Amino acid sequence: MDVANAMAHSDPFENLSETADLFQNKLSLTCTKPELELIRRLAELIGTRAARLSACGVAAICKKKGYETCHVGADGSVFNKYPHFKARGAVALREILDWPAKKSPEEEDPIEILAAEDGSGVGAALIAALTLKRVKEGNLAGIQHPENYK
Repeated sequence: MDVANAMAHSDPFENLSETADLFQNKLSLTCTKPELELIRRLAELIGTRAARLSACGVAAICKKKGYETCHVGADGSVFNKYPHFKARGAVALREILDWPAKKSPEEEDPIEILAAEDGSGVGAALIAALTLKRVKEGNLAGIQHPENYK
């Protein structure tokens, strides 16, 4: 997802002046009002599709592992900054996993995608710990230079 798509999607002005400026300054294109409206709608569709695709991966892992409730950590600028990404991902999870409608807006979903602080660092540490555990158990599949782990 690029910055231009996010900017077009979140243009706060009724006349879509930020989107018009973006196209004029970056591409030297002057857009009509209907073109700007189409650009915004396309940006919304692209953002919705991205959120739904990411929810598909989460749902698939949860189904495969048999998780009925859990928290999933997500990191990155798309998840944290893209307009409505979290909410659209939550709606997609609800549809994919066929959950009943919420009784109240405050009710939590059984599986939630939450912002992870330093997700890359935590993920690297988790992979390292799991790799060491596998090596200690004698599972050296995929390990380069296993002699360094003994």
